[in-house]
Amino acid sequence: MHSDSSLSPLGPAGSSPRVRGKGGRGERVQLWGVINLTPNSFFAGSRAEGLGALNRAAQMLADGAAKIDVGAESTRPGAETISATDQLNVLFPFIDQFAAVHGQNNLSRISVDTRDIAVMRACLDKGVTTINDVSGGDDAIYELVGKSGCDYVLMHTKGDPKTMQQAATYGNATAEVLAYLQEHTEKLAAAGAKRTQIIWDTGIGFGKLAEHNLELIARHEIFSAHGVRLLAGVSRKSFIGHFTGKSDPADRLIGTLAVQTYLTLRGLDILRVHDVKEMAETLKVISAIQHYEL
Repeated sequence: MHSDSSLSPLGPAGSSPRVRGKGGRGERVQLWGVINLTPNSFFAGSRAEGLGALNRAAQMLADGAAKIDVGAESTRPGAETISATDQLNVLFPFIDQFAAVHGQNNLSRISVDTRDIAVMRACLDKGVTTINDVSGGDDAIYELVGKSGCDYVLMHTKGDPKTMQQAATYGNATAEVLAYLQEHTEKLAAAGAKRTQIIWDTGIGFGKLAEHNLELIARHEIFSAHGVRLLAGVSRKSFIGHFTGKSDPADRLIGTLAVQTYLTLRGLDILRVHDVKEMAETLKVISAIQHYEL
């Protein structure tokens, strides 16, 4: 592989400014930059391949991303399943090229977004240390997490991407999502996973209507009170367009920054974002203002 001169050595992870969330927490909010190695992701701006994907990853890291969340299967509502072989055919070249440029030890800066245990296992064997699983997992996946010691994003959803919006009914969305995450965290613990490995994601936009998404966002601090890191992926999603009148994801940046800022001030740990530079600058301004709070 020929490296690009624009790619520079990586700085330390998690370089976002310190922002206090609700309750006075002063942790740094991590930004995970999204790259989709698939042609059918809902947001065209997140799609990349080959050296373009590698350059985009380097730019995101330079702009302040702690990790790159890379996937080879779209999980937008209605999306078809992609085989493990097809996913790995595009994930492996990216991982290998990233390691060649940035060093094998920096594969810890990659999160692989997949529902497939075969893809998880293969990428962990390559040296990746974080799995982002939008399926909520199962016993076999939990055993893999326990044995490997990897970080694992446990997300709430209903059904699979093809059918999840058909199951978007709740009596109390907040209570049901919390119960789900607690139950599956117990299953992970039973399989040997430590609580420090687990990251909760309430699954905004997955098997939920616009009003469910708003409820979960408004009550996000409820989920941050359980000693587990909390991630949110809201960037450019359709519920933002529902309230702003923007049908094209490319036009949802302003609404996205509003939601991400709100969540940051509710004590979030990780934001999964398409626009690293813009959100990093937003966090800098928030941090500067908070410096003068009484």
